[in-house]
Amino acid sequence: MCYQLVERYSACHCLYYQHAVDRCPAYGQSGHHITTRTILVGYACSKHAQSSSHSYSGNQTYSDSGYYSNQSGDSSYHHRR
Repeated sequence: MCYQLVERYSACHCLYYQHAVDRCPAYGQSGHHITTRTILVGYACSKHAQSSSHSYSGNQTYSDSGYYSNQSGDSSYHHRR
């Protein structure tokens, strides 16, 4: 199964980075699909962080992705492959 990792900002969901497709042997064959995995990074892009027309504060709270912090609820996540 082919995978593609896409990183998006957690508040505004703008694209941060789109990785290349991790290809499997069936890549390019008819009917074969690429599974996209999205992870949330940071908070808001520079456009939306400075925008006065969008409010990302209010009562909503956003956390980081938990990848580099101890905020992740599943501590075994860092050890799985």
